[in-house]
Amino acid sequence: MPPGIPRDLRNATQNWTSQQTVISDTTRHVKPNTQNEFMTQAIAPTIVLLPGMDGTGELLTDLRDQLSHSHTVQIISYPRQTPLNYDQLTAHVRERLPTGPSVILGESFGGPIAIEIAALETERVIGLILASTFAKHPLPNFLVPLARLVSPSLLPQRVIDAALLGRDGTDNLRQQLARIIGYMAPDVLTARAIAALQVDKIARLRAVRCPTLCLTGARDRLLRKQSVSEILTAQPGCKHHAINGPHMILETHPIESAHAIKRFVSGLK
Repeated sequence: MPPGIPRDLRNATQNWTSQQTVISDTTRHVKPNTQNEFMTQAIAPTIVLLPGMDGTGELLTDLRDQLSHSHTVQIISYPRQTPLNYDQLTAHVRERLPTGPSVILGESFGGPIAIEIAALETERVIGLILASTFAKHPLPNFLVPLARLVSPSLLPQRVIDAALLGRDGTDNLRQQLARIIGYMAPDVLTARAIAALQVDKIARLRAVRCPTLCLTGARDRLLRKQSVSEILTAQPGCKHHAINGPHMILETHPIESAHAIKRFVSGLK
């Protein structure tokens, strides 16, 4: 800095510069190479990822890495040991949203949370992405009472793999999924399953005013076609992109999923 600049101004500038290097544990930032890139990214929205029923976000790291080449990405995990309903989880996520504009993505169980936040945060949330998810509980009504009696923690791992990963899961992904489910508190897993079987965010989805993208797996064995139809009916302008994959398309097809997300975000104004 030129010697004619006052010392106080030089010190303030140096302090501000040092503060910009701080990066939180849950956020992956873009590292621009030029001044023009820095200015572009400064006003670009943060992509916020809300995980599925596991709540850890650990399964979304490949997608995060693909997106972070061009966007700042934040994964918000859920409390691991405390059973919370959808209202409590929504409050938890809302407290951790970035202060600037954001695009919020809810995967599977996280979809209703993303819908509610998009309906509430009309200034900060400029785009909503619903991935392999639902606005209303995904099972037929007559099966709901029976499903409440069966804890997901009791299901054989091969059944979980078939429902979530199909033939697309790698050995590493299957092992990672089994490990995460294994250390989840059973009461937390049961509480989330019950919450999913009670939720109805159709009216809240109608209240969303930002652009919406619906990402689905063409070979999803868990999500009914009616769930997708309900989303598209509640949001007539919603874009729908189907990927040839199972329920966990973000994990099994992170590159293709990232491309669809980037195209959607780049079209936002």
